[in-house]
Amino acid sequence: MCLFNLFKKSIKRKIITVETREKVQRDWKNVEILLSQKGPSQLRQALITADKSLDNALKDIFDGETMGERLKNAESFFERDQYNRIWEAHKVRNNLVHESGYEPPYFVVTKAVQDLKEGLEKLGVRV
Repeated sequence: MCLFNLFKKSIKRKIITVETREKVQRDWKNVEILLSQKGPSQLRQALITADKSLDNALKDIFDGETMGERLKNAESFFERDQYNRIWEAHKVRNNLVHESGYEPPYFVVTKAVQDLKEGLEKLGVRV
């Protein structure tokens, strides 16, 4: 099967719905507020919300049961470096949620949020 057909097969729709765009934009306002507060719990919540926002946008375009599956299906959509940064950001989020005592430094969380934001912008969602 040619690469184009593999890419085409992993896409559900070509656009992100208006409802999803509006939800992501509302959520992102909250992310900005949380980041400005700079407390550990606010930073955690900002990253979790940013990750969920990207996942909501991915759901409209790519197949997959989990965000990880959707990201794998979106690999050819992103430039390689950007794709790797998004994966790393998602892994930081997963570690925050699943590993007790995991407290990454401020700059790690803020970079992860920025990388997720760039992923949203690549998908055409302005935040």
